[in-house]
Amino acid sequence: MTLPDKYDPAETDFDLFSSPFYLIAHADFKYHEDLDKAIAKLGVDRVTYRLLTVLMRQSPMNIKELSKFALLKRSTASRALVRLRKEGWINQYLEEADNRITNVELTLSGRDMAEKVMRLGSRQLHRAVQGLDQENLKELTGLLKHLVNNLSKLSIE
Repeated sequence: MTLPDKYDPAETDFDLFSSPFYLIAHADFKYHEDLDKAIAKLGVDRVTYRLLTVLMRQSPMNIKELSKFALLKRSTASRALVRLRKEGWINQYLEEADNRITNVELTLSGRDMAEKVMRLGSRQLHRAVQGLDQENLKELTGLLKHLVNNLSKLSIE
């Protein structure tokens, strides 16, 4: 496929503000700008939000998988999990079959907090997709999944 020059950073007609990845980053920034303020009132930051929402999907989960699905470096996730444990939102325990693996599970108070922040995330999502119909949203998510899949299997080098 030949890209239009305005999308290609190597071309003189490149338009940063029309670039798909600039627009994705801009949308992500705007989405989190307000959401971060709202969740901060609950004492939650973006890293915690990510961990709680992933754990709501599946708990228990080992730290390696949790980091992957929360889009965090393992060291970042591990540091945040210390705080979540102190808050009483998670329990951690070693895998019986392999004590090198640490599993994380939400506590009842962790589930309560996750539900609160996810309601805020839901409100922000509804704001973001206002004016899109179900077909637009399905197409958008399909295109984004396609980009993620391409970037997951292709190396720049």
